[in-house]
Amino acid sequence: MASEGELIAAVKAIFESSEANDSRLIVGIGDDAAVISQPKGKVAMATDIAVEGVHFNRNWSSLFEIGAKVTAANLADIYAMGGTPEYLLVAAALPVEFSVPDIEELARGIIAEASKVGARVVGGDITASSQLVISIAVYGSVKDPILRSGAKVGDLVIISDLPGKSAAGFKRLKNGVKDEGTLPHRLPTIDYTAARDFALAGVSAMCDVSDGLVSELLHISRASGVGIEIKTDEPIDFHGGEDHVFVATISPHLPFPRQAIEIGRVVLGKGVRVNGEPMSHQGFTHFPE
Repeated sequence: MASEGELIAAVKAIFESSEANDSRLIVGIGDDAAVISQPKGKVAMATDIAVEGVHFNRNWSSLFEIGAKVTAANLADIYAMGGTPEYLLVAAALPVEFSVPDIEELARGIIAEASKVGARVVGGDITASSQLVISIAVYGSVKDPILRSGAKVGDLVIISDLPGKSAAGFKRLKNGVKDEGTLPHRLPTIDYTAARDFALAGVSAMCDVSDGLVSELLHISRASGVGIEIKTDEPIDFHGGEDHVFVATISPHLPFPRQAIEIGRVVLGKGVRVNGEPMSHQGFTHFPE
């Protein structure tokens, strides 16, 4: 069993490698808090927590995959707001049997995903636990935040990709199959560029599809005070989550962003209908009503 000092030293060495050549980082890992020079503008902040047995399973996911997946969920939230993620704080509750190679693998997964968008880990904390728990807070810059409340009647509903790959992979894993078809669940590939293109195109509302497409459309419907009509022949999984594709609304008078797939329209009313049928959230929820 590794000591706390050994674990901290191992993860510090990996995370500090991402701090090089950052003129805004005044104080990095090693003090009570990180210090960053703040330029003029707005800051977008998000946080997420992942618990072993709820959000991931170490029997079928490697520590590298777990670290990358939890990081991706946080980065996607900033992109869904039209922002750019820049800095992360990582806190982890580690099982007592966690070794130095274990925490190094977890840290490498976090860094691998963060480096895709140029984000850096600048601090965090570790503690002991009976199970693995990871909490990440991400900070980014945003010029004009894209809110769930911005959808307008007449807007088109678009998605950056077809959701459902993660849910399909999860089903295979539960059935005892671990192959390439399960990779979208274990290590989802997120098109961050598509989210940026949606923002640049002027979408009026946007969400990261983490809890299922219908769930995110209901968020937009309620926040904007509108109804959403989906009419599509595309093979869409409306309730599976964790693909982290992006769903947005956009004026029909604006040019379509790259990769946009039109699936519906914003209408007067409330709630979500798919091919005429009212829909409710049927995906995963932590606190069932």
